[in-house]
Amino acid sequence: MNRRAVILIVVFFAIIFVHYQNQHKILSYSRKTNELQENYKSQRDINLDLVSVNSQLGSRERIQNLAYDKLGMTYPEDATSVHNIMMNSRKETFCLVDFIVPCAEALTK
Repeated sequence: MNRRAVILIVVFFAIIFVHYQNQHKILSYSRKTNELQENYKSQRDINLDLVSVNSQLGSRERIQNLAYDKLGMTYPEDATSVHNIMMNSRKETFCLVDFIVPCAEALTK
């Protein structure tokens, strides 16, 4: 009888211990998830800012001004020789002043 009581008490305390340990794990995982979500949102906002700055740096007007200032190139009034190339991916967007002058793209990087 005494042995049964000790086993029941040990099992009871083990159940309580496992219950609180699981609860602690759930709370720590939820805190970690919240931290990761906040980090993801901040990184996404930073990425959006960088994409907008990159698109401003790679704009046609900036490339034309750099080509005029740095290389002494003139660009025509009509835009027949100026081609904008846009790729499907957000990461791969760039502009070329002219296909003949590939160094104008290198000025923006």
